Amino acid sequence: MKVLMIDVGGTNVKLMASGHEGFRRFPSGRGLTAAKMVQGVQEHTADWDYEAVSLGFPGLVKHGKIARDPLNLSGGWMNHDFEKAFGKPVRIINDAAMQALANYDSGRLLFLGLGTSVGATLIADDVVVPLEIGIMPLSKSELFMDRLSKKALNSYGKRRWQKAVNRAVFLLKDIFWPDHFQLGGGNTKHLDPIPDGCVAGTNQDAFRGALRLWPGADMLAEPHATTLRIVRTPAPEKEDEGKKAKGKEKEKQKDKEK
Repeated sequence: MKVLMIDVGGTNVKLMASGHEGFRRFPSGRGLTAAKMVQGVQEHTADWDYEAVSLGFPGLVKHGKIARDPLNLSGGWMNHDFEKAFGKPVRIINDAAMQALANYDSGRLLFLGLGTSVGATLIADDVVVPLEIGIMPLSKSELFMDRLSKKALNSYGKRRWQKAVNRAVFLLKDIFWPDHFQLGGGNTKHLDPIPDGCVAGTNQDAFRGALRLWPGADMLAEPHATTLRIVRTPAPEKEDEGKKAKGKEKEKQKDKEK
């Protein structure tokens, strides 16, 4: 499918689409309502052709719907009819979950997004679990969002910010025991060195996650209760091998019955 990805961040709204290289963006911020976001997307993608929309949202998403207005933007998100606004089918996912989905292969993956604010998602054995970690304590007096945000980076400087990221990674590893720890978000580029045991990506990685919300992708994340579960499509050759094996079993069973 031709998919348009909308990645709503606290600083910019980033756009990518099937058949188009690179990405486009326009400013977001505390004055951005859902209606203004839609208008901005339509203006910046007027020459793009797409069949479906994947909307990465910086906040709580349950049952495929926005469950709470975002902290870093303006209001009007919860009840906005995005499918009517775009005239296309729309699937909504937490923005950190979309990044995690993009980088997932198997087992247990933990994604930590370092952008305007901080977000995280755990994917455990094909089940996607977005995490609201901003209000978790990083120390006795400070929270994750106090020390890992863009504001903290600008206020405290790279050295102290990196130290806070290293501590956050240590704590999250000890809590979730991931097989793979993925870092993303616009501020990941400021990490030097990358924390031990982590892999750093870019915002553009999210497009693979956007594709994985629609049929035809290498793996499909389908609605499952309050979240998403990955359904894997077997490769054609493996599918053929499976059919052959079942056919041989049936032949053996018929011979036994004879």
